[in-house]
Amino acid sequence: AAALTTKLDRIISEGALYKNPDLKLNDLASKMGISGHQLSQLLNDNLGKSFAAYINEYRVNEACQMIAKQKHIKLEAIGYEVGFNSKSTFYSTFKKHKNTTPTLYKEQLTAVAVS
Repeated sequence: AAALTTKLDRIISEGALYKNPDLKLNDLASKMGISGHQLSQLLNDNLGKSFAAYINEYRVNEACQMIAKQKHIKLEAIGYEVGFNSKSTFYSTFKKHKNTTPTLYKEQLTAVAVS
């Protein structure tokens, strides 16, 4: 399971597959050479996450990096860039993962940079 998890992380990050808003469980599973059911079980049993939660975690982390590095890009554009289909999904998922909104996150970074 550890080897599969490592392989999964490598495939996801090297190919930036999480940026594809249409990424499906079975697409990722086939890239790994396992069934969709096996991938789902791997995520649930070993990482305690659903496929959507796993992919969205990558998206939110990438969004945080982009917010920090690219100050002049609109937050909505960042959401689409990292693979979210809508502004509302981006905002709600971001808030769920970071306990703050993208707007407040950006403001906190700006405040830290200024002080």
